[in-house]
Amino acid sequence: MVDNTLLKEVTYAIVFLLIILTSIIVFIIKSRSDRQNIQSQKLEIEQVLSQKTVLLKEIHHRVKNNLQLISGLLYLQSKKYKNPEIENMLNDLQRYINSIALVHEMLYNEKTLSTISMDKYVRELGSRLVKLSEDLKISLEIKIKKIMLPVNYATTLGLILNELITNSIKYAFEGEVGVIEIIIKYIGEDEYEFEYKDNGVGMNLNSNKGDRKTLGLRLIKMFSEEIDANLNVKNDNGLSYTLNFKIK
Repeated sequence: MVDNTLLKEVTYAIVFLLIILTSIIVFIIKSRSDRQNIQSQKLEIEQVLSQKTVLLKEIHHRVKNNLQLISGLLYLQSKKYKNPEIENMLNDLQRYINSIALVHEMLYNEKTLSTISMDKYVRELGSRLVKLSEDLKISLEIKIKKIMLPVNYATTLGLILNELITNSIKYAFEGEVGVIEIIIKYIGEDEYEFEYKDNGVGMNLNSNKGDRKTLGLRLIKMFSEEIDANLNVKNDNGLSYTLNFKIK
């Protein structure tokens, strides 16, 4: 009887151990299968994301090329007219288009496809615009830390900056030397401050005349409204523009 009881206990123990061992083996096989499925799904997702990235880059590349083509056509058209006003208008349009094209050029070359490095963008755009001032030596002082902004905000600020630098070149500096300071800083709670200063002659902010200076100010106000920015303009040893805006 004792031997039979012992035999049963040993048998039960063996069966129990076999059940545990089988469960462990099944768990290991299932875990390995799950890991393989997860890895396969991850690979598929990475391939889809890679294809989307390539497609978006191609779109930005084509947009940039098309904008540059339009810019080139505007340049050719501007040379056909002897009317300075028409030529100036076409040149202004060309600069606006070039500032937008630069955004798409940077998106094509950058890893991120939704935000722009404002330091790189402002430096490149400012440098290109300043080169247009053949008779002036303009110094750009850019103070922007690591700030990345969404494409629509970067594009709008580029249009504003285009107008500001162009106006400074045309109207601000009486001598051959000028200084332009550009600052973008993060204030907090998704709020940023954009500040532009030149050391030029300033302008009459209360003027109602429809000249190019006041037209430029109206354009800047219009662009500022696109990003719901609060605009403050003042004469402070030259013109000073400050925009405060929140990312929404």
